[in-house]
Amino acid sequence: MHIDAGTYNLGIYALTGGWNLNWVRLSSANTTPAFSITQEAEDYSLMQGIQSEATSDDGGGQNVGWVDAGDWLTYPVEIPSNGTYRVEYRVASPAGGTLSLDSDAGGTTYGSVDIPSTGGWQNWETINHTVQMRAGTHTFGIYAVTGGWNLNWWRITRIDG
Repeated sequence: MHIDAGTYNLGIYALTGGWNLNWVRLSSANTTPAFSITQEAEDYSLMQGIQSEATSDDGGGQNVGWVDAGDWLTYPVEIPSNGTYRVEYRVASPAGGTLSLDSDAGGTTYGSVDIPSTGGWQNWETINHTVQMRAGTHTFGIYAVTGGWNLNWWRITRIDG
């Protein structure tokens, strides 16, 4: 039986008599710990052609911008286990664009994501795609297939398990 997290009053109703109840045990069936990591875009380890600026997005701070086709950013991330992950990107663009995600210098590609026109350089939307990842420390690369967009942060979240 599945019970959502929360506080409950549980009751036991006897349809017939003639039995005793000593104890009841409830336990979690979730054996995989939740995993989620958010990377601020400006906290890259290496980059080509990117600049930072103040952002108007929730939380303030900076975003990366002045993105042209062929620009890239890299980030080291430890993935705890093989599985299905959702990758989200917080983007802004007056005309749209495309980015792609890979790891380990292109050794694994996770596909491209279209960035919609958000109506301006500081009008933020979150886009995502679902990918299979393997456990280990990886250097993830975000590559500008086309330019003309800003990135505030990106997030990896385990969604199976």
